Amino acid sequence: MEDKRKLLDQPLHGIYIPIGLILFGTWLFSWSYMPYTIAFIVIVCSFKYYEAYQRRSSLHNTIWRDFELIERTIIAPMTSIYRFKLNREDEILEIPTGHHISCCFTIDGKDEIRYYSPISNQFDAGFFDILVKHYENGKVTKKLATIQIGQTVKFRGPVGKLNYQPSMAKELGLIAGGTGITPILQVITRIITNLEDHTKMYLIFGNETEKDILLKNEIDEIAKRYPNFEVFYTVTHPTEEWDQGKGYINRDMLEKHSPKPNDDNMLFICGPPEMKRSIFELSQEIGWNKEQVFCF
Repeated sequence: MEDKRKLLDQPLHGIYIPIGLILFGTWLFSWSYMPYTIAFIVIVCSFKYYEAYQRRSSLHNTIWRDFELIERTIIAPMTSIYRFKLNREDEILEIPTGHHISCCFTIDGKDEIRYYSPISNQFDAGFFDILVKHYENGKVTKKLATIQIGQTVKFRGPVGKLNYQPSMAKELGLIAGGTGITPILQVITRIITNLEDHTKMYLIFGNETEKDILLKNEIDEIAKRYPNFEVFYTVTHPTEEWDQGKGYINRDMLEKHSPKPNDDNMLFICGPPEMKRSIFELSQEIGWNKEQVFCF
């Protein structure tokens, strides 16, 4: 149920209607009080404007803004979580599910832009987190690794094409590879924190080795606590003790660990370009409609 108190935050109910009523009441009572009424309205509107300015979103769609790095956590070889401060301690970074934010560094006189999906959820206030895997030849990831606590990085956004709606699918197949887990995790978090979203989720998460599985503890905890979420891991170079999938994600894995292809179900895919291309082709082979498959 919609909270009616939020109506006062809208210009129509919070400003325009009250001003109209005040002016009308003053006109009925005595026209001589109109200058005082106007002065009062100017003061109130100025306060409202200042309040709105103070509560504006830290992130802008088109303007690059600086965000201070407040924490860096190494979670796997060459992989870290970076935490950036928002303008207010009570602010939550509200971006559409599955969307990204743009990160920019000027390197050798040229703007280098990369896209990251925040992994913090809609209840994390005062900051946002991005998960970054560093590559030997990665210009932006190399630069990001040199940023010290207290220094700033430019971001803007959000950007993305996914228009996720609660219960838009009866069953949802989630296919991720490597750091492609980040937008997929956004979708998972949004579903499990919405009591009205009853989507059944199946995650297939592929990596090179067991040590490369990012946020495995968090994902396993979700699978343990939420019966509508199942996860299957596969690694390209498994150890002898590994008891789940072995090798790249293949047709057999898709058929066993993702929903059946029909109009009520959907498939989301995120990972390296070759992986996305391969999984999309496999999805067509087993009967998925193109309209039911989304690649980040």
